[in-house]
Amino acid sequence: MKHVNRAVLFGVFLYFGTGQVAMSGDQSKDIRIADRKIILEKYDEAKEIYQKIIRTSESPVVAAYAHYRLGSLYKRRNEVSKARAEYKKGILSLKQADMADHQIGKYLAQAIRTTG
Repeated sequence: MKHVNRAVLFGVFLYFGTGQVAMSGDQSKDIRIADRKIILEKYDEAKEIYQKIIRTSESPVVAAYAHYRLGSLYKRRNEVSKARAEYKKGILSLKQADMADHQIGKYLAQAIRTTG
């Protein structure tokens, strides 16, 4: 039941949150696959996919979303310093593209604040 609740909440977040924006790009299939890997707790596979998206994405929003998800993965694994570093990289990618006020930036900033 715990996994079902997690999957439902993630689906709602993905559809109504930042995931909807990020998935509008060419790498939407990879993002969906990585997000599903997290639901299935295949964290190493998800990590590799997010890192590939970050390396190859031409969209700063997609890269920022991948940094956000990778940071969340690290946070889930209790690797707090790695999580914060990913969140900061996501914000930096948006700032470099002059998109610092994008919605995903707000999620990244909040994630930094809550990853004490």
